[in-house]
Amino acid sequence: MSTPKTPQRKSNFRKANRTMPRRRVEVALADIDWKNPEILKRYITENGKILPRRATGVPAHYHRKITNAIKRARQALLMK
Repeated sequence: MSTPKTPQRKSNFRKANRTMPRRRVEVALADIDWKNPEILKRYITENGKILPRRATGVPAHYHRKITNAIKRARQALLMK
């Protein structure tokens, strides 16, 4: 594999291929439920958008469950 031509490209290449740090998840998987909007509010912005995995640092299976719970809570009018 060839090396990047400029220092900027080299920096961007390192950033793109960096592994995501392992973070501790404070919430148990069983606690993530659509009927618990207090926990789900940690994973949305002020405008109500779901935060990406790279911002929250949760594993993929947690993020899928959180996303589905947020969408169900929105349908039940528990969240905006």
